[in-house]
Amino acid sequence: MTRLAEHLVDTATAGAMPALTQLGAEAVAHEAADIAAGPLAPMLAHALAAVVDTAPAEWRAATASFIEGLTGQESLLALVSSLDELLASASTIKTQGAQLSNALLRDLTPLIHANPLLAAGRLEGAVRLAVAGATPPFGVLSHLTTPPSTAPEEFTERLPRLLGAAIDRWANEDTIAAALRAALDQLRHDSTAGVDAAFELACWRLRSALTADTLPAAMDALTAARSEFATVDAAEEGRHDAQAYAAACDALLAFAAQDHARLVDANGRLTAALNQRDAWLSGMNAPTWLQPRRAAELAWRRLVLILSAAADRLAETVWMDVWDALATVLDAYTQARTARPLPGLDAVPGLAAVVEPTIENAILRQQSLLAALRRSVTELSKLDTPPLDTTTAELLLSRIETASTEARASRTSPRPAPDEDDDEDPHPADSARVHRLAPSMVHLLGERQATDLANGIDDDKLQMLEGIVHSTELARSRTAHPVLDRLLENLLQQLTESPDFVGDIRDTFGLLLEQTLLFLLSRADLTTKTWGLHKKDNDYRRVLKDGDTRPLEANLQQDFHQWLQTGPLSGLVTVERIDIALGRADVIVTFGTIRYTTEIKRELTDPTPESLEENYLHQAAEYGNTNVPFGQLLVLDLTPHPDGTPRLDESVWLARHRPPGATKDRMVVVGVVVGNRLTPSDLSS
Repeated sequence: MTRLAEHLVDTATAGAMPALTQLGAEAVAHEAADIAAGPLAPMLAHALAAVVDTAPAEWRAATASFIEGLTGQESLLALVSSLDELLASASTIKTQGAQLSNALLRDLTPLIHANPLLAAGRLEGAVRLAVAGATPPFGVLSHLTTPPSTAPEEFTERLPRLLGAAIDRWANEDTIAAALRAALDQLRHDSTAGVDAAFELACWRLRSALTADTLPAAMDALTAARSEFATVDAAEEGRHDAQAYAAACDALLAFAAQDHARLVDANGRLTAALNQRDAWLSGMNAPTWLQPRRAAELAWRRLVLILSAAADRLAETVWMDVWDALATVLDAYTQARTARPLPGLDAVPGLAAVVEPTIENAILRQQSLLAALRRSVTELSKLDTPPLDTTTAELLLSRIETASTEARASRTSPRPAPDEDDDEDPHPADSARVHRLAPSMVHLLGERQATDLANGIDDDKLQMLEGIVHSTELARSRTAHPVLDRLLENLLQQLTESPDFVGDIRDTFGLLLEQTLLFLLSRADLTTKTWGLHKKDNDYRRVLKDGDTRPLEANLQQDFHQWLQTGPLSGLVTVERIDIALGRADVIVTFGTIRYTTEIKRELTDPTPESLEENYLHQAAEYGNTNVPFGQLLVLDLTPHPDGTPRLDESVWLARHRPPGATKDRMVVVGVVVGNRLTPSDLSS
């Protein structure tokens, strides 16, 4: 055993990094190649990743030696574990990603026949580097798209999902995407990889529906995708992923046809398929970087809930249309197909720690946004003190319908050319105004539609609409946020400790939690202007000066309520209900008979978690006495913050409360919204 190997074994329980620092970079470089080819490779990879991130130049030679030694590794498990360790090091990837990719692809063709599983593992590592943007894609694509015709089945069976991940990454590169689809089409006839290849092709067909410019084209592609997913399901037992997609396609087609019975049936099959899929995945061995995340599960469950409601509300065009339903499927597909090629890395300049499928559809985004605006205007009009008067609300709803119709028509017929003799700008003033006051509306709807919508609407109401538009975009589920993603995962994991956090409760509270975290993220980021506030005095987070009136709990309550009303949970929210556990709850979200309460408070003296729980947790938890034992507490922190504010993941946590004599914990997610807040530039001065 070499000296380095002895040190690695001796320090295994305390961590391998001390062994490297004791020996020094030069000695490690001398032995690293031999270790990389043996069973201790993952341990050395872990230690190298740690020391390289602290002193990249000093340990570069040792890492280079280790990477070269990996070409002699004959254990798939050791190779995969070593790659996971190396790919978790930002410094290693940025400085030696190309070397690692070249080493993985070196002599790959003969290895495919000699050790097909190991060859597949090496190709997967190279794909991860390319997908993350650490290396150019062309070298790895040649191996993906032109495998040897006599490749063993142990190798070919791994190709479809790698090809699918590559299509998700480079779908907008026509030449690359065509080659990848051709490779999948060829694999479709392979006895081992055929079913998985057919599934990836069905996913591509679904992408075609989600990127269609017209509704007939979307429905045609959806019909084809449904047929292809059904073929996959029939070809192989246990393909619950294909069953779920087929049922989702059926549900959308039924929704478009206004067929209540078909919609109910399809949604029932979707629910059953998702339940089976969850159980199936829990026992399956899949690469970590391709495993579905909890956010993907929430996105699917959101689709189920929305389609369930749609079955009872088909005639309510103010609530949802087909384009809006397609947008929900897009969310679910994007979440389910998101990959994390670089484990442990949150955000590295130039590298993609999270890779979402590249799907862009302007008409779908416009129609979904217009549907959200329609719902928002309708709901705002129902408030006791509506921010929109009846005349303005009716005018906006009429214009939203016109914009929606014109947007669809513009995709099927060209807009008439303007009269050459007419030099008058149709929107000389409002065009500039809408760019200034509502840039998000312009970005999502286009200048003409945004200007038409804003014409004659005063500045205050226009900025309120801008805030709705901006919040609607933020309320769309996000997968790539480095803090939010991990925070959601951690909270959901803690919630699973409760035996009651199962079934519908897990799904629905998870959706509410996701939207709450997005709300907290937005309020920590948005400026007054992008929020849609006309004056800073309307911002309850503003810095408080002597004599200023402090914002009230009602300011946060109304904002959170409106956020939920404009997002995916619209139509499920009530506000200021009484007779809940002998009290009055601030914001309630109901899913059938399941009810979740969000208590709203403000804090003027001590915002520490211990103090907030001592003062407010009991009340927030009490609302769970007559329904499920889960709830939320949002606190507006108005204490001074002269030295800055906590991070989002330091401002949200799960609290537990068990009343005397009770046998079950009440679980309350606590979130703090920081008010009385200085801007970063004010802090620096």
